[in-house]
Amino acid sequence: MFPPWIINSLNMKISMKKISAIILIAAVFLGACSTQCPLKGERQDCQTAKVAQQRKIAVQMFTFKNYTFEESVPWLAKNGVRGLGITAGQYLSKKFPKLRFGPKMDAQQRKWFKDFVKQNNCWIASFGVTNPKDAKEVEELCAFAKEMGVPLILTESRPELLPAWEKSCQKYGVKMAIHNHASNSGNNYYNPKIVMDMIKPYKNIGACPDNGHWSRSGIDPVYGYKALSGKIFAVHIKDQAEYGNIKNQCVPFGEGVLDMEGMLAELDRQGFDGPFIIEYEAKWNDNLGDVLKCARYLESH
Repeated sequence: MFPPWIINSLNMKISMKKISAIILIAAVFLGACSTQCPLKGERQDCQTAKVAQQRKIAVQMFTFKNYTFEESVPWLAKNGVRGLGITAGQYLSKKFPKLRFGPKMDAQQRKWFKDFVKQNNCWIASFGVTNPKDAKEVEELCAFAKEMGVPLILTESRPELLPAWEKSCQKYGVKMAIHNHASNSGNNYYNPKIVMDMIKPYKNIGACPDNGHWSRSGIDPVYGYKALSGKIFAVHIKDQAEYGNIKNQCVPFGEGVLDMEGMLAELDRQGFDGPFIIEYEAKWNDNLGDVLKCARYLESH
């Protein structure tokens, strides 16, 4: 309903120009009312819901390594999860025995992949973790990523290759992010300060921290995100049954011991707008239900 002052104005003999102006003001007034937060000052809850709706949610496809890419993508798409973290750790299709994603794919295989992703109305969040051995392989990967629509390559490359990464990322219009495993992985990338010191000088190189591996290494994830503030391009996100246990114990978000709300709050504080990539390394043969629980948690927090 229009406020009384507008109705009274309409009863007066005024020009059509004035009537149009009044109607426009009323529309703005009503629109503003309809977009306000719910009852009793729930402004913070409203803002949280707004941020959650905007989260870019993806799944690291290594989660479904016991199934092919062709089998598992439709499971996610049918449940509204369309972001894909591609991995060479998963076979692509029974049509192409033993084929994994990477630059060795031929033209027919590349076309099949791109068509399949498009048919399922999905988008690619990243590719990796992959570790080229030299600058030539770095450039090959970046050229391949550009062709396949991959915006971000995840790696645990040696520090001396970072200049080659920066050069090739700039050339092909893609990004690279340093990923971390746990403290027993053979490198020190589980330490966010070390990673930050490495990547800080580069425009096209950032981080894709895995908070589950931080937890396994005894590193608080909120602290880790703060240490990498401004350089986080994507996150591999997990909840764990225990903190500080080197054994990986994934559980649905909100059911473990990690401070999921604190982590999301810190990323929101930073203005992080990259993909939240769910990697669920448990129940390998029957984990879709838990993956979807994680996705719904991200949508509502």
